[in-house]
Amino acid sequence: MYENKVSVFLPSSFISETKDYKLKTSKIGIIGRSLAVFGINDVIIYNDDSIDVNLAEKDADFINEILNYMNTPQYLRKRAFPIKGELKHVGILPPLRTPHHPSYDELNVGDYRQGFTVKRNNKGTFVDIGIDDLVFCKEQLTVNKIFSFKVTRIAKEVIVTPEEPDGIYWGYNVVSTNKSLKNSLKLLNPDFVVLTTRYGENINSIFDELTNKVYNSKNIAILFGGPYSSIEENISSSNWDNCKINFIPSQGTETVRTEEAVIATLSIINLMRNR
Repeated sequence: MYENKVSVFLPSSFISETKDYKLKTSKIGIIGRSLAVFGINDVIIYNDDSIDVNLAEKDADFINEILNYMNTPQYLRKRAFPIKGELKHVGILPPLRTPHHPSYDELNVGDYRQGFTVKRNNKGTFVDIGIDDLVFCKEQLTVNKIFSFKVTRIAKEVIVTPEEPDGIYWGYNVVSTNKSLKNSLKLLNPDFVVLTTRYGENINSIFDELTNKVYNSKNIAILFGGPYSSIEENISSSNWDNCKINFIPSQGTETVRTEEAVIATLSIINLMRNR
């Protein structure tokens, strides 16, 4: 498990090139899979003002929902996501296959599972963790929410307690801010910000310096632009160091799609975090 935290910032406009929800879903699916592969902690969807504000909010909500759908274990999706037209293409999404998406039904004391709170009484909360019967938590939790649990007892009744494991990648968190990039950055307050752009410094010329910076930073933000332009907003701040990097030097295509840039960039960042 990584020692530092990495957040990815995406513009709501990155799916605006198409009106086809199947294509939108596919593009987001590539992003979601990449976040999981490279152990990303947070994905923040910001407004880059390149499209109509109403469309931007609608697309941001859709990105948010699809990414959350992917991050939710399969056994909880029917409870957590009501049937709606926009989700009719989720069958094409790739599985994450992360530790919080168990592929087995066997349950042991000490196991961690995500669960959906179904109902509660004056003694606690009944939770669906993907087995035949609901399990019981001796705390009164908000119903119709997903929490992480540790299995503490298996007898006549399975007992769980709210707890998330340490040292294991447990999925990503999605935040849709409907704010500008800089105001979105302020919500996470990183100590190091990397802006990805073809107009930045060539990764080859700054590789060692950037590796040291990434390895020693505690909270890193990786910023991506949309399909219409690079990031133009001034994101400089006394609260964080920042740099502009071209992670795909000598690109062979006229443009690089956001989902392609995410894969290329995070693969390099991953090397730096594991030096």
